[in-house]
Amino acid sequence: MKSILKKIGCILVGSTVLSASITAAYALEKYGNINDFIDDDLIKNGNPDVYIVVGENAAALDVTSANKISAKIGTLTYSETIIEDESTVEYQIIGESESIDLLDGTDKLDSAGTEKSWILVTSADDDYADHFDDEEGNSFSYSGFSEADQTKSLGHLGYLLEVGDIDPENHFESDDDATEIVFVRITDSNKNAGSQTFDIGKDMVYASIVYPNQVSAFKLTKDLKEGYEIPFLGKKYRIVQIDEDDGIIYLGTASYDGTLEQGNYISSGEYQVVIGEILESGDEYSVEISILRNGNIIKEHTEILRSDKSFSVIAGDLGVTVHDVWTNAAADTGYADITICRSLTELKLGEEYVNNWEVRAVTNTGGTIDFLKTYEDNTVGIALVYSGSDIEEINDGDRIKIADYVNLVFDDEDDLDKMVAEFKAERTVTTGSTGGTVISKSGEVPEIIMDSEIELDEADKNLILIGGPVANKLTKELQNEGKIDIGNESPATASLIEGAANGNNVLVIAGGDRYSTESAVLSLINLI
Repeated sequence: MKSILKKIGCILVGSTVLSASITAAYALEKYGNINDFIDDDLIKNGNPDVYIVVGENAAALDVTSANKISAKIGTLTYSETIIEDESTVEYQIIGESESIDLLDGTDKLDSAGTEKSWILVTSADDDYADHFDDEEGNSFSYSGFSEADQTKSLGHLGYLLEVGDIDPENHFESDDDATEIVFVRITDSNKNAGSQTFDIGKDMVYASIVYPNQVSAFKLTKDLKEGYEIPFLGKKYRIVQIDEDDGIIYLGTASYDGTLEQGNYISSGEYQVVIGEILESGDEYSVEISILRNGNIIKEHTEILRSDKSFSVIAGDLGVTVHDVWTNAAADTGYADITICRSLTELKLGEEYVNNWEVRAVTNTGGTIDFLKTYEDNTVGIALVYSGSDIEEINDGDRIKIADYVNLVFDDEDDLDKMVAEFKAERTVTTGSTGGTVISKSGEVPEIIMDSEIELDEADKNLILIGGPVANKLTKELQNEGKIDIGNESPATASLIEGAANGNNVLVIAGGDRYSTESAVLSLINLI
């Protein structure tokens, strides 16, 4: 049996029912033991044991109703199993950059009567950090920093994370990179030669920056895009949505990447993501998307876009990015490449993310790096910029915490002519489980079929019929047999006929018109 979802394009077209109305209370006339049917006949062995049947010429509202019931039943098949496992393994992740003696050589970071400053930089790879080093001759500037005499690379810090391909699903045909990188400006705090004390002002930045595949082409900026995978504070995230107007960047963990045909949907835990009708007009497409939680619509969105553009929708703790859309040769079936992300992180530009560290957008204008509170077209990354009080009189043994993630450590090595600076970081990672491992099973949904695809005496599952005798031929057959009584004036009605489908039970959801039928459907959803 073919699913009606593959034959009828839009499951939501014409629907005026929003999430609030889905949970509203409707009067429902019930015939038969409806509650037992819901408890015993919808699910068998963890899978749907029912077909949902709509009329071949049914109104769009009936089709919408069928999908809502299907999605709600699908939530009943989502399960979690806890497997007890108390075995754990702990290991340390430790990183150290190269070190630099601030007091070594003729170009040391102090001199009599002259205040000097350096910017120290480290990254997940030497190439990224070295590209900012003045000795490389790249002439980079940092308009978000106070002026410094030199930028010095301390090479790679293995603790930091690098993403070797920001486009893992090839949505953008890009194999460019992204890396975590740290900048700190240190100033000599004593104008006497040989001083061992230093200051750090507001010029400390942790950043995640997108790079062209060839690091030497860094001046050719690679703007952020929804769908890119980037590192942030030691974890890989997808960029779910960039809200340029409100200055918000949403990150999330990808739970699904793939292609979805219009009218179909995919479950992600308690959420269901539905791709509605995709209509083509020249080089533009109208795309409908709905997000449900436990069968209730919490977000509906329609977007008109070109085939090379994308858009994102966020609802609750779930974000969906539509990367590309197209239709088949006959232009009667549409498809969309989508990414679903969970565990969203909201980064609001200009606001603190961790104590004394504000979120900024990293911009790159021909090699000039800036850290802004507004989103610009040339944004290439996300930064956390220090906003606390100046850190003064740094001495031997001091550790400066950067974004609660990386330390800059100072050590004189018991020598008054030395002050060594080095980036360090470490954390303990625990694998295994101390309280049990949760194994989840995604929800499966019952199939929706047309009344022309099934006979009552051949059914191998229980049935839910949507619509009265005018809209649904199986309902009409039961009416002709005197098993139900649905007329033009009938209210929202649910009638259970036991054993009427080859020994399987049949639930008829109908009313005197399509709106009464819809009310019956919404009441049924509230019962499931």
